[in-house]
Amino acid sequence: MKISFECECVVLQKTLLLFCKKYASTRKDCDFIVSDTKINSQKPVFLIGSHIKLPFNKQNLLNALEEFYSTTWTKQSTQSELDFEKRLEMLLSNFKRDLVNLIRSEN
Repeated sequence: MKISFECECVVLQKTLLLFCKKYASTRKDCDFIVSDTKINSQKPVFLIGSHIKLPFNKQNLLNALEEFYSTTWTKQSTQSELDFEKRLEMLLSNFKRDLVNLIRSEN
């Protein structure tokens, strides 16, 4: 789990980094972003105040982050599996069509 911390509140930012320093990462390399304000990002955003209420302790924060990460990862895995199935179905359909056309052209 790699997390980028991007908070407007400096005290909250420092607290999060203190609690989660082993998970800290750059925005480019992170799995998701933790912020105290809504931000536009391609990556999932864990919003302080929405996904976890203030005040919180270290254990509550870690539990909430792990739950958010596993939920996000599960959604991405499911989508990836669906994409794979669609691609496979399309390839098989194309193969079947080409095979039928080949057989017809030989007759």
